[in-house]
Amino acid sequence: MDTLVDKIRQHDRRSLAEAMSLVDSDAGEAARLKDLLRGATAGVPWWGFTGPPGVGKSTLIDALLTRLRAACRRVGVLALDPTSPVSDGALLGDRVRMMRHAEDRDVFIRSLATRRCAGGLSDATLHCARLLELGGFDPVLIETVGVGQNEADIASIADFCVVLLGPGYGDYIQLIKAGPLELADVVVVNKCDMPEAQRLLGEVREELRHSARAAAESEGGPAIFGIEAKSGKGVELLLEHLLARDQSARNDEARQRAQRRRVLSEIRRSALRSCAQTMDRALADFSSTSVFEELVRGRSSLSTVASQLGADALAALTSGAGDNSKRTEAARNTRR
Repeated sequence: MDTLVDKIRQHDRRSLAEAMSLVDSDAGEAARLKDLLRGATAGVPWWGFTGPPGVGKSTLIDALLTRLRAACRRVGVLALDPTSPVSDGALLGDRVRMMRHAEDRDVFIRSLATRRCAGGLSDATLHCARLLELGGFDPVLIETVGVGQNEADIASIADFCVVLLGPGYGDYIQLIKAGPLELADVVVVNKCDMPEAQRLLGEVREELRHSARAAAESEGGPAIFGIEAKSGKGVELLLEHLLARDQSARNDEARQRAQRRRVLSEIRRSALRSCAQTMDRALADFSSTSVFEELVRGRSSLSTVASQLGADALAALTSGAGDNSKRTEAARNTRR
């Protein structure tokens, strides 16, 4: 594993791709690699891009790549794609839009399947971003899949979040108030050559002007940009702002905060996954108990049964899986 890490540090693309496949599949020595990455990274800002599907996130990132490369920056991109129902892998739609950079040795683009994770990012995203950082790519750009209003995971790992909006998404005001703008450090309205986009841009500005976050502008409220990603109009000004945010994110205090936030996110996802697995096992056992039958017949309280089941699952989780069967049987006897 140390040899693989050394090769990635030396900009070996094949080793980088191999390591990404390892953490994505969570096979072999993936756990050891993740531990190594945790202590070897957190020095490079990660830029997050989110927003509704089809709004132009990939087109914008493609335009930013062109300009970052002109400035001699080595750029890594993670593009989250829907999960294929056949292969369980990424459908590669986002990567196709950036293919003109595919032959550039100083650009590394990796498509990742969401693995049906609800928050717009797969569990492997954080580790793959660390691998890009280890490979000398700076900055690291992360594009979410575009699932809509529940894309909150990007805020837990990115140094700052760009929320991209565009015309054609029904009730703009509801999107603005209840959507991903709560995550935004930068709000971008795309396709501003269209009249509907200009209307949306005005509504976004008005809403943010009255929001609590916009009122705290001195504390870093969201900046607002109108662009045309396809033609490149407005992209230079946006990039200038993003680079300024990138520079601010490089001080020691900001890097420590980013590292702690990412590790907390990692712990949370791992703990929730373990809890869900433990609860599924507990429910499978519980469905054959007399208490379950009493609940089905309306003779028992759901809140009481759920609290007891949760306590049993927590005990199983904290005590280890070795004697699960004994604890389950004991719990059944207690309920009877």
